[in-house]
Amino acid sequence: MRFLSNIRSTPATVWAVSSISALVNRLIYTLTIASVPDLLQNTMGVARSSNGIVAAAFGVGGLLAGLFTGYLSDHTQNRVGFQLLASVLYIVSGLVLFYAKKFYQVVLFRLVLGISSSMADTMLFTTVADVYPADLLGFKMAIIFVFDHIGNMLGPLLGGKAYEHMGVSGIALISIALGVFELLLVAVFVRNSIDIRHALVANKLLSETCVSSKVDESTIGSSCSGPSVPAEIARTCSFSDVSIISKSELKESYLDGIDTYKDHSGKKEKQMHLWRLLLQLPVVGPTVSIFVATGMQSVIETILPLRLFDKFGSSPESIGVAFLIVGGVLILAMPAVGFVSDRIVSLYGEHKRYYMIAIGAVCVFLAQIIMSLASSYTVLVSGYSIFAVLTMVVVVPAQSAFGDFINTSQSEAMAQCYSLAWIAEGLANISLPPIASKMYASLGFLSMLMTMSGVLCVICIIAVLSFPAKRLWLLQGCYTK
Repeated sequence: MRFLSNIRSTPATVWAVSSISALVNRLIYTLTIASVPDLLQNTMGVARSSNGIVAAAFGVGGLLAGLFTGYLSDHTQNRVGFQLLASVLYIVSGLVLFYAKKFYQVVLFRLVLGISSSMADTMLFTTVADVYPADLLGFKMAIIFVFDHIGNMLGPLLGGKAYEHMGVSGIALISIALGVFELLLVAVFVRNSIDIRHALVANKLLSETCVSSKVDESTIGSSCSGPSVPAEIARTCSFSDVSIISKSELKESYLDGIDTYKDHSGKKEKQMHLWRLLLQLPVVGPTVSIFVATGMQSVIETILPLRLFDKFGSSPESIGVAFLIVGGVLILAMPAVGFVSDRIVSLYGEHKRYYMIAIGAVCVFLAQIIMSLASSYTVLVSGYSIFAVLTMVVVVPAQSAFGDFINTSQSEAMAQCYSLAWIAEGLANISLPPIASKMYASLGFLSMLMTMSGVLCVICIIAVLSFPAKRLWLLQGCYTK
């Protein structure tokens, strides 16, 4: 039991469980993609226009969960409880689908699935950010996305085969089995990541407010009487090394207006609610960036099959191959994206993430120019692959920036930050594809893509550079005094 307790207390276990959970979550989500049209139109006789209700139900469930999951997790200082609840809801959603005979039951399945996916995704990113310093977050987040994309590739294939041989009950049974697997995984191997964070801070292996770019391996083991910690976490701390802002700027830039309260021991703590997070420039930029990047991904996923068919007469098989190619490219490129992000932070500081996001947004727009002007299937798919990798250049540092902000401001709002990420993605997935579909029908592929991507990328750049601009202004003010 002591051996298992040591395993459960390491940041590496938190990261591994989060990565596996990302794979399971995406598998369950994508299992029904290939079968929903046949289930609704051929089996239930539902009009095609009703398919949008099924898709929207997932987004509605996700938004509902996003509004309360982060707040409750931060307020109770509990992560593992919500991880367990998400697993249980996966099982419930599978049971609903297993007995689904009517349209409203399929809608209910998607609603419950949206709630569980939002809850699980919020927790898996939050727990990793709880236990890793800023200059290691990028690579950890990137590997989570690798597992996510593997699930995205395998889910439709696995779900299609199951539906072909066993019908909707086959998909439901796989969903239930995956939910049970995740429930056991969390129950056996997961310890509350906040407890691990407190143990690391107590043993001076992780700082609440800063990270150092250097690892002091001599302190490993000798200074640790708590959980066993890998060498990459053990590090000495100097605030001025790579912190986002200096101590003198911290209060004005980050902590101004944050509510404070006293816990049961009388210790003064900081708390920031969801609405107040949206007023913080270091949070607004990454949130808008995730909305733009994931929204454009959703737009391309919706419009690309139409473009391939209308322009090149591609068959469904060829369209499927295009998505498989892009998924493979992403899996190979994601570790490099994470490594570069961490390297930049290690050398120049956390605030450089914001410049990386802005550069990524510019490159996303350039990649979409390639897609809009593509004269062949190969060029279009190549442009899509480049676009997909570049959206991760936006998303990975944006996800990591949430952890940077919470660690620096010392606010108890980590889960609420990552709830914002899911809310932004959910709103983008609900709102942007319908707009893109109407613009594609009336204006064509080129005008639709250039208009939407141009406007969204400009908004992204302005939002994400607002914090570095304020930081430079504050620093300039300090130097002139």
